[in-house]
Amino acid sequence: MVTVRAAGSGTGQGESRLPPALLVGWTRVGAACGFVAVLSYALASAAPVTSALALVAAFLFGPALVGFSTGLYHVLRAHRRTVTLDLGLMANVAAGVTVTLMFFSQLGLNRWFESQFGAGSTDSPERALRAGFEAANGIQLGLDFAWDGFLALGAVLLAWNMWRHPLFGRLLAALGVGIAVAFLVLNLATFPDPPGHAGAVDLGPVIGLWYLIVTVRLAISGRWAAAHDVPDA
Repeated sequence: MVTVRAAGSGTGQGESRLPPALLVGWTRVGAACGFVAVLSYALASAAPVTSALALVAAFLFGPALVGFSTGLYHVLRAHRRTVTLDLGLMANVAAGVTVTLMFFSQLGLNRWFESQFGAGSTDSPERALRAGFEAANGIQLGLDFAWDGFLALGAVLLAWNMWRHPLFGRLLAALGVGIAVAFLVLNLATFPDPPGHAGAVDLGPVIGLWYLIVTVRLAISGRWAAAHDVPDA
């Protein structure tokens, strides 16, 4: 492994560092995954739940979110590494795993009930089918809340680390913290139903827009990344 010695910036003169090319690579991967995440989430939300397109989009979104978060983590870490930054990455990785479970539980639930009700071939009483649906729906609602909670926590922690970062700045950081906190509070207040289903304001598209702006900032940060090293530890 090639190492270079840190030059100034108060990060430690003897700290082992990876080549700047690694940071540039993670910046590109993070930006690409961010755009894939936005597109796949939009497709998963808009496509018919039983379609192949919805299945592919649901499969892509979680890993794309993790890839985006890892790229963003490395760009933020190149400026300053903190415990809150590490926790922010962990929260978004948890969000990526949870949303994948949520999507496939929703897809599986909808496909099963469509096969049962669509052809009218079931011999089960309607009351029993309704009870089964409510039980399964409760599971996916719990996963929905967990995914929203992890995503909001990750946004707060990552945005906190943008405050003094030259690429993102205080405005984007403050917006991220404020939107994510409000998003989490609304989800807690309406649990187990999502805020939009409970008659409250749904801030999901707003936090999604914030993540999209961060993705755009990440996409145009290649030159900055090329001038910095990635801490090896």
